[in-house]
Formats: sequence, C-alpha cells, structure tokens
Amino acid sequence: MIILQISYNWLKKYLELNFTPQDLAEKMTMAGLEVEGVEYLGEGLEDIIIAKIERIDPHPDADKLVICQVRTSAEQDLFPVVTGAPNVKAGQMVPLAKVGASLPGGIQIEEVKLRGELSQGMLCSADELGLQEDRAAGIMILSEDAPLGGSFLRYKNLDDYIFKLDLTPNYARCLGMIGVARELKSLYAPEKELVKPEISFTESNSEEEISKQVKITIQDPDLCPRYTARLVKNLEIKDSPDWLQRRLRAAGIRPINNVVDISNFVLMEYNQPLHTFDFDKIESGQVIVRRADQAEKMQTLDDQERQLTDDMLVIADPEKAIAVAGVMGGLNSEVTAETTNVLIESAYFNPISIRKTAKKLGMHSDASHRFERGIDIEKVIEANNRACQLLEKYAGGEVVPGVIDQYPIHFEAPVIELRTARVNQLLGIELKSEEIAAGLTRLGFTVETKQNDFLVTVPSYRTDVSQAADLVEEVARIYGYNKIPSTRPVATQRGRRSPQQKFELRVKQLLQSAGLDQVITYSLQDKKDYQKLALLQNQEYKDFVSIKNPLSEAFAILRTTLFPGLLNVLSSNSRRQIEEMAIFETGTVFLNQGQNKRPVELHKLGAAVFGNKHNYWQQGAPNFYKLKGILEMLFNRTALKEVEFIPAADEEQKFMHPGRKAEIKSGTTTLGYLGEIHPELAAENDLPVGTAVFEIDLDLLFKLTKAEKYHYQKLVKYPVLARDLAIVIAADLPIGKIYQAIKSQGGKMLKNLQLFDIYQGDQIKSGYKSAAFELKFQAEDRTLTDQEVNQRFNKIVEHLAAEYSAEIRGN
Repeated sequence: MIILQISYNWLKKYLELNFTPQDLAEKMTMAGLEVEGVEYLGEGLEDIIIAKIERIDPHPDADKLVICQVRTSAEQDLFPVVTGAPNVKAGQMVPLAKVGASLPGGIQIEEVKLRGELSQGMLCSADELGLQEDRAAGIMILSEDAPLGGSFLRYKNLDDYIFKLDLTPNYARCLGMIGVARELKSLYAPEKELVKPEISFTESNSEEEISKQVKITIQDPDLCPRYTARLVKNLEIKDSPDWLQRRLRAAGIRPINNVVDISNFVLMEYNQPLHTFDFDKIESGQVIVRRADQAEKMQTLDDQERQLTDDMLVIADPEKAIAVAGVMGGLNSEVTAETTNVLIESAYFNPISIRKTAKKLGMHSDASHRFERGIDIEKVIEANNRACQLLEKYAGGEVVPGVIDQYPIHFEAPVIELRTARVNQLLGIELKSEEIAAGLTRLGFTVETKQNDFLVTVPSYRTDVSQAADLVEEVARIYGYNKIPSTRPVATQRGRRSPQQKFELRVKQLLQSAGLDQVITYSLQDKKDYQKLALLQNQEYKDFVSIKNPLSEAFAILRTTLFPGLLNVLSSNSRRQIEEMAIFETGTVFLNQGQNKRPVELHKLGAAVFGNKHNYWQQGAPNFYKLKGILEMLFNRTALKEVEFIPAADEEQKFMHPGRKAEIKSGTTTLGYLGEIHPELAAENDLPVGTAVFEIDLDLLFKLTKAEKYHYQKLVKYPVLARDLAIVIAADLPIGKIYQAIKSQGGKMLKNLQLFDIYQGDQIKSGYKSAAFELKFQAEDRTLTDQEVNQRFNKIVEHLAAEYSAEIRGN
C-alpha cells in the first residue's frame, strides 16, 4: 500500500482554498479521499529564528569549542553561544534556538555554562531541526539574504501541512496534485478556476528534428496503446532548486538530482510516470516496445538482476532491454553525473500487464502503482512537455524540436446511458433530472439530456467509470452521502443457527466447562512446519492446497490438520514459562483433490494439553487421560454410543508417541485420534514430555449424533445396589475391552459402571495387572433383590473368565 502525501501549500498553487487544513482534511475524507493523518511540517520549529554570527572567540578551556557572538537584530547587543560545530565563520546567517525554545526532539534550550563560559542559546544543525535523518557535519548555514531575526519556519517555507491519503483503486485520478485539486474544485468550489501550469519552452535551432534521431517501434500495441518521447540535449546534472526539493520532500520523495527530481515532480503533479533514459546509452537511438524473451534477464536500477518472462513488456534497443515497462528502468541506461543527453518517455501501458509484471517481479514502485490503476492516456504529451520546460529552466537543457507520438490504439470516450428513475431507485432519494445532470457536469462528465434519460460521456482521466452504477455513485458523492437518509432493510424472516451450528456451539460450551480455552489459528500455514512435524508421512496431511501468490512462505498452504496451529500456541506459551495449558479449536481443514477441483473442506475439532499434575491412574500419562476423560464426557453429553479407544498402529501418526496413541472409533467409523506428542518432537518445540493432543472429525460427530433425541426421564425411586469387582488380567489387555464386556453382560439392570483403580506391583504376578470397577444396579419398576443382582454379577464374572482369563482378585 502506498500512502499519498499531499502538501497544503502545493495544493493551493492549483486551486484557491478557503478551508483551514483541518476543515480540508474532513472535506477530503467526505469526498472519498480518506485522510489517514495530517502532519504539520513546522512542528517544533516555531521558536527557531535567524541569527548572524558577528564574531568568533576561542574558548579558554576547550580546544574544540568556540564562543560565537551573535545577534538577531541590528539594534540588539551581541550575546554568546558556545558551539563545537567545525563550520562556523563570522558573518554567517544561521538558525538559532534561543533560551526557552523547544526543538523537534523535545530538547529545551536553557542558559548554561559550558566549561565555565556562558551560552545563551544553540546554533542548530539540520538533523537537530528534524530536516534530515543522518547526523550533520556542522550547523546549518543559510544564504546571506536570510532576514535577520526572521522566522526560520517561514524562511524555509516549512509552514505547511501534509495530508496523508489512503486512496482506494477507484481514486487513481487523485494520485497527482492536479487530480486532487480538480476533485476538490468539482465538489466544493465549482466557481473557482483550476490553475494548471503554463507550459512553454524554446525548442533548439537544431536542423535535425527528433524523428531523424530517434525511432520508436511498438510491437505489442495491446500492452502499450500509446508511447511518446522527447529528446533534451546538453543538460547539466546538478542539485535541484530548493523549492523543488521542498515539494518532493513534502510528497515523501527523496531528492536526487535535477533530472530525476523533475521526473518525480511531474509524476506527483500530473499523475503521469515518466522515465528518463541516458540517450547516449541507447543503441542507434532505436526504442522498441516489445515482450521480453523467455528467460531474458536484465539488471534494474535497484541493482538487482531480474528474470523476465514472455508475458512481460520491456523497453529495449536493438541489442538489449533497457527498462521493465511501467515498473523500473534498467541500470544500463541510467542517468548519471556524466549524462548530457536524455530521452524522456511518457507512455500509457496496459494496467493488467503492469500489475502482473510488478507482482511477479516483486517490484511495486510509484510508477507501477499508477500504471496498474490506469492513468490519463490523453495527457501523456502534456506531462512530457512539462518535463521539458523544467529541464530547460533548471538543467540548461536544449529541447530538440518535435515529439514522437506512437498512438496505435486511440482512446474512445465511453458513452453510458443513465436513467433518472434508476438513480433514485438505487439511492433511495428523489432527485430531478436537472440536479443529476448538473452534478455530473460539475464532476467533468459531458451530459446529453433526453427527457429523463442521459447520455454521459466519460472523460479520459476517469478510468474508474465504466457502467451506469459508477455514475450513480458519482451522483451520490456530489449530492452528499450525509444527506441520504438511513434505512434498515426489511427482513421477512429472522436469522437463526442451523442444527449443525447449534451442535458446534454446544461442543464448545462443553469443552469450556471442562477447563479448555478456545484458540483460533491461521488456516494458511507453512509447508516447512509440516516437514518438521513429520506430517508429510501421512497421505491425508500432505494433500494440501498451495497458494499461488502467498504473502510469504509462512502462509503458503492451506492447512490439512489443526495440529500445527495448536502446537504453535502451546510452544509459544511454554517458552514464556507457562506451566499448564489446556486449549481447543474448531476449524476447517482443506484437502486437495487435484485436477483443478475445489478442495474438500472438513470441519475438525482439536485439543491439546500439557502440565496436568493429577496423575490419578499412575500410568505416567496425566495429560493423555485428561483428554480421554474430556472426550468421554463430550461423547456422553452428545449421546454418542459405542465409542472405543483402540491402540493405534505404530506406522500411523509418526508425530505421536509410539506406545501412547489411540484411534477413536464408533462402530466401524473412525472419528479421529488421541495420544501424546512424540518426545523428540516435544523437545524440539520446548514442550514438556507427555504433552497430549486429539483431533476428531466434527462433521462426522454431528452426523453420528443428530439422529439421537434427548428424552427426559423421571428420577427412579427404587434403591441402587452397588458391587465392586476387582480382577486380574494380562498387562497388555486394554481396559476398554473389559469395560465394554461388563456393559454388554450387565444389560439394562447395570445403570452405571466406573473404573476406579488400576494396579501393578508386588502383590500382582509379573505380566498382569489388577483393575477395579464399581457396578451400580437399579430397576425402574421395582426394588432389586440381592439374588437378582448376584446372578447378573456372577454372569459378568463368568464371561470375563471365559473370554479374557480374568481372575477375581483375592480368589
């Protein structure tokens, strides 16, 4: 994004303004020229005055200091100012900050003694006044005609305001000073005259016109509909005059030399990029506007070698490319201190071509910014002539007679039909035809009235207007957006969440109630993260969608899993000494289908935990079991039945701990995975060992649960009979299988089953473990007897013994 800087004083050269800078800023914003800020150039310089050094005395106690005797008026007595500046001389006019003054950097000037000598002020350098960034070699020396005692601010014409505009692409016409002035005249001062520069210069008496010295050939007129050139000879490269340098600095452009500065000045004045070639470096004086050859290379003015392609437009001579058209010139035709003859290019290039070229090469310049938004094709010669006028005056150049104007595709002004009824319908107001016509005429359109309809001819500088709706917007601007009444749209129905949105909201609330904090991470991610996390070993995760023109490599692909984002959040917090964290995220992942098809979008739920200190199961995996418990709660509260956590194969999810990961299944459907992050991966990301994560398919979970209906049941009034069951089973037998077996054998009578202990130790033989469950039995229609419960309990025990060789502990 380029912020355009507009000087208040410079703007007044083209249009008489009766607004204060603050009022003008508001009016420009209301006109669509959004003002991001207003800067006063003279900030901190109000107290700086012009003084004269009358005499210089040596400092008695410091070799590097001198005492300048200065005055600020002819009647005033001399007063001392001590300085160490090496460039002071008697008779010089200098900027002085007197006692009590404040400098731009906030320094307060006081009466002080320096090595015992009184100093009643400060002689200022350019950097101390905020006029340059680099440290100055000495104080600032003013010209002899500087007014003694006068305001330094006014003498240097720094009493100016800078408007910083953030213009949208449809305001391309306002990227130059004349364009801004024309816009303000149309909207706020139609009675005032737009003062454009009077262009006049003397063409040299050379017998040879430019057409005998320069030949222009356009090979691709679709990319370059118009190319003009003028030749200026025998000019002198030197510094630009102060007023020109001041104008450029106000626009945020660093002055270089008179030739380059004049090109930039015309750019800012006319919104017409110019390029100045050293004519003696152009072979045979021939300029060819052509497409680059495939794999052609050239070195641009920023000293970078550019790889070109055949869809890019270049300016070339018979031997080489000398510029990337509309973007940047070549180093091989650069204007240097030895340059005496220059060829000035003023052209119109295809906006789409320039935008693509600048983007591919990563070269967004002031010129490309304007060309890609569209300039006024009819003013290219006028801007070229303006440059010739200034080169003649400030570089001593001799303008060769004639101008070359290659114009293969002439501009045809668009004519748009507009109806009064349509204008009022879109704006919601009642305007008369005469009002609409008058408003469009003020904005520079040519209007032919036919009853209540119009034929509107669009001027060449309005590249943003192509249809009737654009003209309606112009009518709204001239009428005043603030005058159009506000209305609310009438809706026939109320918005509401879909069943799936309600389900997702419930899932979020359940996870938050379990102590997890919601996070939101970027869908655009870095491919390198997937390589570092060993995610590319899973086919599902490496089918990612690549972004053609990413902002950076960190945003080059669309994510295929939530895992990298969750890991980054945990890692950044762990590095900041956060000891415990539990987070979750719901978001979309994208899987590439290839063959230019739209990617598959899946809605996922992921969560991650580290630092949980409650190792209830004493298995050394507290984070794993915390997430497992949260998932069980989630499945229970969403009425998902028959969920199993099955140990995952080692070849699955290489980023997980090989012995502490599980697939989450409902019947034959895999919902996702749960496990600890691989210890090596945890260490690389500064995470504690045992950090756990899960990811499940939220869309699939919704489908599996949406058929379930919630039924409220009355509280059962009959008592519960509880039994504890402690069994010894093989150490490698999953508890989940035992849990499911007990539930299946318990039938409707078994209302609740809870695992409360797992034990391996001295009292259990090697290779086995003890698991203890609490079973609660209850009937809805009667009081159960001990005999009924014992029969069911014994059936469970017999089944466990037969299927899993389980032994009742203590038997």
